[in-house]
Amino acid sequence: MYWTVWITALVVLVSILLVLLIKLRRSEHQTAVISRMNQDDFSDFLRLNSLEGSVQVVAEKASDLLRNACACEKVVFFRKERHYLELNHKYKTDSSGGLPRIPITPELTVELTNRGHPASVRDLESLLPGDVYSQLRQWRCTHYFPIIWREELYGLYFIHSRLRTDTASFRIIISTLAQSLSVAFHVKDQEEKLERLEERTAELEEASRKMDRGLPATPVGVLKLVRHRNSETLVSKIIDEVRKDLELEQFAFMYESKEVTAPVCVVKHGVAGSIVSPPRPDFEQLIAQLSGGNSEHVADLSAATTQVTELSSKLQEAGLKYMTSFPVSAHRSGLLAWSDARAPEAVLSRLRMHGLSCTELMENAESFERVQEESYTDNLTGLANRRYFNKRLDEEIGRARRYRRSLGLIILDLDELKYINDRFGHQAGDAIIRRLGEVLRRSIRSIDVTARFGGDEFCVIMPESDSSTCMQFMGRLQSKISRTSFEIGQTETDLVCTISQGGAVFPEHGTDAEQLIFAADMALLRAKEGGRNRYLLF
Repeated sequence: MYWTVWITALVVLVSILLVLLIKLRRSEHQTAVISRMNQDDFSDFLRLNSLEGSVQVVAEKASDLLRNACACEKVVFFRKERHYLELNHKYKTDSSGGLPRIPITPELTVELTNRGHPASVRDLESLLPGDVYSQLRQWRCTHYFPIIWREELYGLYFIHSRLRTDTASFRIIISTLAQSLSVAFHVKDQEEKLERLEERTAELEEASRKMDRGLPATPVGVLKLVRHRNSETLVSKIIDEVRKDLELEQFAFMYESKEVTAPVCVVKHGVAGSIVSPPRPDFEQLIAQLSGGNSEHVADLSAATTQVTELSSKLQEAGLKYMTSFPVSAHRSGLLAWSDARAPEAVLSRLRMHGLSCTELMENAESFERVQEESYTDNLTGLANRRYFNKRLDEEIGRARRYRRSLGLIILDLDELKYINDRFGHQAGDAIIRRLGEVLRRSIRSIDVTARFGGDEFCVIMPESDSSTCMQFMGRLQSKISRTSFEIGQTETDLVCTISQGGAVFPEHGTDAEQLIFAADMALLRAKEGGRNRYLLF
């Protein structure tokens, strides 16, 4: 009997030891994978937005990272196409066929936006088509994470990993990868839009080359502006080409600025005196009055408000007789007033031929501006991102070298952000980073460029600045941050935060972007090692 008890106890002990050994080996395996990722892959996460190739290539490289860094045995990626998520890439699945599309419903959007990374596939059971959910479960996909940037959904990953998925380390890995992939897919999406715009530009240029210059109905002059990218300066150039084609010696053009709060803009030619810019309500009333594409005598405009009457008087004093609607683009209206010996209908018929080309050119330029702005803007702070920072630093160094001038570079980061994240959560950390971005935006000169370098690091490019100017700026910013109250979301807690700063000056501390960044970064490192809440020049 004693032997039975001893054998039973021994079996229990061995079982416990085996369980502990298995857990230890899993833990060692997970630690090894994380360690390998930290050494080899983590920096790649932050560089994914510069990957070359199509979105399909990015998806495949992301799949490689998931396999290598997260030990994923199954990877399935759905990419957003209009109002659906469509299967784009899969790894180690036992089916050669595809899967039905996943409708992007409001409920699914809310779930994907609000969930953390990663989340259980079971949470999507009621939101996915039944056959899609069943197939994912058959493939043993246990977790998902969405690719979202600026509340724009780009895709959805489903995975199965050999690692323990209930650990903080696994969640951090996936969250980091998801954030980096969000940037990557956002940039790729913008690049594809740019390619389509370039193709449209090439088509317009080809149309311009094929046009018979001898025909009076050909708006070739306008199409020459197809490569112009600044929508505001493009307006006056378009109108000038229209004026030349219509042979108008006197005209005034009023149009909406792309800034909603800005006053109505005025371009004029061959007229003396000032043309009153009408208030927006009166401008919109005139647009509605002339929306049919016809013209009216300027004198007949006096029947509206006092401001319109004043505008009518000014136009008549300038010698202008007729007015018609001529939109800048599909979203921005315009009014053209002119004087000519020809009948108004002769001018209008010629003007209509320019309408579509002018609108396309403006929308082309505005699209480029929007794409460029989104590609160069940090989502959290609204400041420039690292991509734009690198571009501008190269430009400013080139300008400083050409004119033999100095240039300052400041790199700064928050002290003890990890403590804040651990105690109050990452949303609190994001709120503080956002608030720091606001303070930075209000602290720089108009010629300076400030950008979020990554994480809690920020950079300030300071043209025309020497060592003394950089030290003065860092001192003022250090004082301003220490006096700023940082609110912690729903906790109703205000924190006083500090920053550490490092500065370097071109050409004293570096003659190219890489050397200058290194010098400023080393100065920041010394400031951190010296006790934080300090600023040093290299």
